[in-house]
Amino acid sequence: MASEEEKGKVEISIFKRFAAAAGLNCEYVEKQSPEDGKPDLKCLIDGEVIFFELTEACSEDVAKAIANPRSMNDPGLARAIDYTSETYKKKIAKRYAVSEPIELLIYNVGRTLLSDDVLIDNIRAISDKNKGPFRKVWYFGEHVSEL
Repeated sequence: MASEEEKGKVEISIFKRFAAAAGLNCEYVEKQSPEDGKPDLKCLIDGEVIFFELTEACSEDVAKAIANPRSMNDPGLARAIDYTSETYKKKIAKRYAVSEPIELLIYNVGRTLLSDDVLIDNIRAISDKNKGPFRKVWYFGEHVSEL
């Protein structure tokens, strides 16, 4: 598993690509400490402080297969399940120690079996009813979608 510092660098890089694609005027972004009960990133966008929680659209089975290429021929991989909707449900149940708005960014870097359209439809079916602590829910794959 990556260190918090390495994870932070990856998250900031992904967030900057997302912000550019979404047309957000991000003036700064900084990694937050998970021990402080804060979301992953603190940003200043158009003069407003906004926190972002990030999560990858990822199938655990695909991630394990990528980490161990010999398992790519494993017949069990054909039965792989995508856990993005379950991850979303866990995220909306969390509570954060900030009073500023929080937004959720779900990003796809290719470690899932489902297409962006299917993932977006699955997440939207839940987010239309419950966004939890999040003001907005975003999906960043081939394109940016606000759910």
